[in-house]
Amino acid sequence: MVTIKDIAQIAGVSPSTVSRALNDSPLIREETKARIREIAAALGYERNELARGLVKGASGALGLLVPDITNPFFAEITKGVEEVARERGFGVVLCTTENEPAREEEYIKLLRRKRVDGLVIATATLDDPHLLELQRFRIPFVLVSRLAEKVEAPFVVVDDRKGGRLAVEHLVSLGHKKIGFIGGPANVHSSLERMQAYREVLAEYKLPFHRRWVTFASFTQEAGRTIGKAMLSAKDRPTAIFAANDLIALGVMEAAEELGLRIPEDLSLVGYNNIAYAALPRIQLTTVAQPMREMGRIAAEFVIEVLEGKREPRLSLRLEPVLIVRRTTAPL
Repeated sequence: MVTIKDIAQIAGVSPSTVSRALNDSPLIREETKARIREIAAALGYERNELARGLVKGASGALGLLVPDITNPFFAEITKGVEEVARERGFGVVLCTTENEPAREEEYIKLLRRKRVDGLVIATATLDDPHLLELQRFRIPFVLVSRLAEKVEAPFVVVDDRKGGRLAVEHLVSLGHKKIGFIGGPANVHSSLERMQAYREVLAEYKLPFHRRWVTFASFTQEAGRTIGKAMLSAKDRPTAIFAANDLIALGVMEAAEELGLRIPEDLSLVGYNNIAYAALPRIQLTTVAQPMREMGRIAAEFVIEVLEGKREPRLSLRLEPVLIVRRTTAPL
């Protein structure tokens, strides 16, 4: 393995001069830096980033926490974070929490021990006991698609209340009066916001709110299929359903097919997120789009700019949702 000492011997300089040159120190002349870099490249020298991080107190990496990397929504956020990190010379350490606060705490402690430079936190629960600790240790972080209840924390979200209204108002405009809602977990900010929008729109249009048509579940296709089947099997079933994400909506589509119901003739359906599957020819799901990858990019850029001293560690950004009408909704 090639070392700094090997480069120093060939260049005829001290190892400290080589180290400063490779770290672009202003104390070293440009021609000396260029010659040392050429020698290092010719020898195939690779810097020990771990040792360098211990000296500088930094790792050159961002930590990214998501609840479920198999969910296309979080996969797109991850892509956005990784794109910016790669462009700016950072690595990404990915941790999946399964929406468990204890696991989130373990990963945050692990990432602190690994000396990651900053954190992008896309876990969605309202529990936030670990954020105060991050602030105390002055570790730059940003929340994505979630808000903190007790901590003033930087965030990037989509206006979920507005997105929920877009979905339900679309169904109301088509003449539907019996509208169901299948949400994600009840302790998830986005799920609660979409549920609140659903209730607000029903109240404004004086439409019935039936508890049997409203359920919190997980953001999974299986949950949509199971709950959708129960809701649509009832004698007094809704004629339209607003699903709090596209995976739930896909499960409802499965349930409707099993029960012999046609979409949109017998049931109108709206999802949320606009994952890639939603636009497939045989699905064509009406949904509320979120700029998922952009959210990840904004979050990563914010953390890196805070690290570089280019901005204050404050961010309160709500992006606009967009309703995309496809083939799963129709007039009653």
